[in-house]
Amino acid sequence: MGRYSNDGFLTALDKQFNRVRTQGSLFITLKRYVPKAFKSGRENPEGSEPLCLIRAKLGNNSISTVVPQKDVAKFQSAFSTILKGNMDGLKKPEKKKVKEVKNK
Repeated sequence: MGRYSNDGFLTALDKQFNRVRTQGSLFITLKRYVPKAFKSGRENPEGSEPLCLIRAKLGNNSISTVVPQKDVAKFQSAFSTILKGNMDGLKKPEKKKVKEVKNK
């Protein structure tokens, strides 16, 4: 699993969306992430403010990024643009027609 910068993650996510058209499913998860201090007592370099951890997984290939609180609005607008641009191939599920049998 590779940790990318925010812009690198968006680029890699776009590549995964292009690959998913031919194979498998793409799973995206968003999670609140609060970095903890190391056991040795050292301060974590990511700080202690809450972050947003975003992961994308296609088969065995997974990518992730951590978005700081101050960059969430900028990242979310770019992320939503990529999602809207790549969700054009969705199909409506076919509904099975159920025939009612009346018993008298």
